[in-house]
Formats: sequence, structure tokens, C-alpha cells
Amino acid sequence: MTLTHTITIGDVRRELPIVRVADDARIAFLKLYGDVELTVACARALAGRMPADVDVIVGPETGGILLAHELAEHSGRPYVIARKKLRPNMVKPLRVPVQSIGTPGQQELFLGEDDAALIKGRRVAVVDEVISSGGTLKALHELVAAAGGTVQQVLTVATEGERRPDVESLLHLPVYTD
Repeated sequence: MTLTHTITIGDVRRELPIVRVADDARIAFLKLYGDVELTVACARALAGRMPADVDVIVGPETGGILLAHELAEHSGRPYVIARKKLRPNMVKPLRVPVQSIGTPGQQELFLGEDDAALIKGRRVAVVDEVISSGGTLKALHELVAAAGGTVQQVLTVATEGERRPDVESLLHLPVYTD
């Protein structure tokens, strides 16, 4: 029998599978890719919590892509994706190191010049699918600051592990320890 954790966002209910992520830890695995109904419900709920003075939405590749796009659709604001790889159009990119529990090893996040220009002098809402250790969030704060923007709010579908008062979250997912 597969263990699950039930979530409800608006009228959308899902059973998240509980999966092992370490020898002594399991999580309820939230996945928006391929689930249009859940993604739209999450974006609608988060859009209702976003302050009116936010100018631009910033999300990380990959977990923030769908939410950033849908939030932009619902709010009429532009969005930027911090990329995990250097792209050919990035001549003088901004780059910051990131260490997250979702992806092993040292990584970087990049912003091209055009995206950095969109952030400069603007108030930013950072959005991500799940915030766990906060490694990606820390890197996004650094990237926005390097671009000359100010993080106004952090939005996420779920926090995982410790609760985070600095994050506007639709729900909290427990970490199950053996």
C-alpha cells in the first residue's frame, strides 16, 4: 500500500505520494508539472496573497516556472526565471551559487542582462513550488539584490520541514523521519 498525504487548494484535492529522500526521511512529493488544474488553483490562491505594490515576479528554474507564468497570467505582471545553466544569450550574466536539498551538489543560478534590467529598481515577489532548506530562496534573494531589485514577498505552494514565517505559503508539508 502506498502512503499518501492529502492536500486541498481551492476546490482541487490531491493525494501526494510519500517518498523516501534519505535513509531516514520521507516527504509528501508535490509535483505541479503535468497537473494543470492544481497549478492554476495554486497560482490563483497565491495571486490573492500578492501585495499590489509588487512589480515583477521571479522564480527559479524548474520549480518556479509554472507558478511564475500562471501568477503573471493572473496578475498582469511580468515574470523572470532564474536559470540553472548559462544560456548563449547571456553575455554578462549575474550568477550566484546555490545549494539546495532538492538537487545534490553545488549549482548556480543565472540572470541574463535583459532579465536583470527588468528587476532593477523594482519590487519583486519570489515564487517557488516548495521551500525546504531555503538554499534556493537565499540564492534568489542574492540574485534580486545583485540586479538592483528588492524582494517584497516570498510565495510558495508549500513549505517543508520547518515552518517559515518569512514565506507566504498555501500549506505546510511534514518531513517523516524513520
